[in-house]
Amino acid sequence: MLRRILNALYLGGALAGAGSIVAIGLLIISQVTGRELGILVKGADDLTAWSVVAAGFLPLAYTYRQNRHIRVTVLVEQIAGSRRRLLEMLILLVSLFLASYMAYSAFDMIWDSLRFEELSQNLIVIPIWIPQSSMAIGSLLFAIAIMDDLVVSLLGGQPAHIAAGESSRAASRNNE
Repeated sequence: MLRRILNALYLGGALAGAGSIVAIGLLIISQVTGRELGILVKGADDLTAWSVVAAGFLPLAYTYRQNRHIRVTVLVEQIAGSRRRLLEMLILLVSLFLASYMAYSAFDMIWDSLRFEELSQNLIVIPIWIPQSSMAIGSLLFAIAIMDDLVVSLLGGQPAHIAAGESSRAASRNNE
């Protein structure tokens, strides 16, 4: 049950990120069309910038779990057995710390924006915590995904990003 909930959260972040990319495309189309018709699309630049941030942060957990992040494995591939497993867990632990700090910082930024009642300074005036939320939620989902893999590793299982990478390599060998 917990696995289904976590996977749904990761997929939800990916779909929200994909929706942000669609929004970027629609905003650009509306700006181009508006220019040709002499119509100003108010706030399109701001909305596009906020959508870019959402598209970058919301799918982090899903892409990590699918082994779609860039990983430098030069050192890890040189080690085998239990030492490699220990190194992978250490890497997950450090990654969890960094992702958690990123999420903490993003939520702290939102808290400051709420506390000071900060508004955007552009054509569309909204509370700035609203667009900042995509960064906080995406970072939190990413930290949860790393913690998920760390717990699986500690319990003797194989982290999802490693399993996804092995499946991908096996599929490419079969296609050759």
